[in-house]
Amino acid sequence: MNNKFNLIQTNAVLEDEAIKPYHKIISRPIAADIIRDTLEKLRTQLKNNPELKYDKKDIIKLCEIEIKKKANLPIKKVINATGTIMHTNLGRSPIDAEVWDNVRELNINSNNLEYNINNEARGIRGDFVHSLLNKLTGAEASLVVNNNAAAVFLILKALASDKEVIVSRGEQVQIGGGFRIPDILKEASAKLVEIGTTNISDIRDYEDAITENTAMILKVHTSNFKIRGFVKSPSLKKLRETIPDNIPIVYDEGAGIFDESMSEEEHIKSALKSGADLVCFSGDKMFSSVQAGIIVGKKKYIEKISKHPLMRTFRCGKTVLSILEKSLIKRLNTEGNFKGYCETLLSIDKEIIKQKALKITENIDGFEVIEEDIETGGGAMPDTFYPSYAISFKPKDIKAVIKFMHNLDVPIIPKVKKDSVLIYVITINDEDINYIKEVLIKIKDNYFLSELASNK
Repeated sequence: MNNKFNLIQTNAVLEDEAIKPYHKIISRPIAADIIRDTLEKLRTQLKNNPELKYDKKDIIKLCEIEIKKKANLPIKKVINATGTIMHTNLGRSPIDAEVWDNVRELNINSNNLEYNINNEARGIRGDFVHSLLNKLTGAEASLVVNNNAAAVFLILKALASDKEVIVSRGEQVQIGGGFRIPDILKEASAKLVEIGTTNISDIRDYEDAITENTAMILKVHTSNFKIRGFVKSPSLKKLRETIPDNIPIVYDEGAGIFDESMSEEEHIKSALKSGADLVCFSGDKMFSSVQAGIIVGKKKYIEKISKHPLMRTFRCGKTVLSILEKSLIKRLNTEGNFKGYCETLLSIDKEIIKQKALKITENIDGFEVIEEDIETGGGAMPDTFYPSYAISFKPKDIKAVIKFMHNLDVPIIPKVKKDSVLIYVITINDEDINYIKEVLIKIKDNYFLSELASNK
């Protein structure tokens, strides 16, 4: 085929056995668009260089290469080997398999999301979830929105619009994606009142900043950094003892930590006991459930937030609420012994992790099992690292190896450290061990992808 008039037709490529599997991955129409674009580029090349020749096999292969690029975009399973347990870019904490199985039936059928069967009338969305959250946290009331950023915004909008909010300069954080506390206050029409310095805020700073227009004090967990050295900030308990009761103290805990042994900082229950009027946190970090913003605390504030017109904008649907409901039931049924995804992994004996790494690398030369620290991620305990193990190897071309690992049917996302590629094994499921072993053999057999690198 050597001119623009006799290239293979789009539909013929689309129905080729090499292309058909991608219909389920990216959809048939998207695949057709890619094929048309590729054929048009080939026609242009042929027009500019009539000596070029493409047969049917060549064209299908070129189309498949372009389709594969798009096939990496839909959400799919990946293997997190980064050393960050709750990697924000990799979905944070996986949903518990038992919980997932328990919500399937109600999600593929009609359900009583907003219908009270006992009263035979319209009900309150998430009503039972709120009861479970109240029981778990000891709070008077609770509310669920679609993420913690929404929780912070809605709290500010409902309780502090056109009023003042006191925030320490050391807690005016920015987290990934550009979420800045000062910007959120501005969007919520709340006036930021800065107190203290980056490293020091004392109780007097808060007292001096209070006016008749003060709506709340906002305490923010510095989720992705830690200040060390000469640092001072009053506890929630001290604030509540000092600040007038009519001024609510709101704590953006963020990470969803319930296990007090995990951190010296305030966790959800302790924050409420210490006097925080509202605490908000994420559902898919240490809490080990679905993405959601959870607000717990005083009933009078929760009711005001729930009645705000924007609540409908941020409310959750059946999938989120059902997963959260089953997660809460499972947590409550363990009588205080529940361990979330991150807590479970961190409780595994270090020697067991080492043996898993040795099993993966057994009889494969060129791969070394080394001691490497891991971190929780997800904005929880930002300066805390835990000893663990990783598989290390030094390929001739790191970029080629990373590209290969990313383009696998189930991509493996490792970490690059200097001239080595590290595969942290703590987050590798047992059912994926053989798969990773096969991948390492492929890397070894290709001499660390030197051949692939030369063909790029």
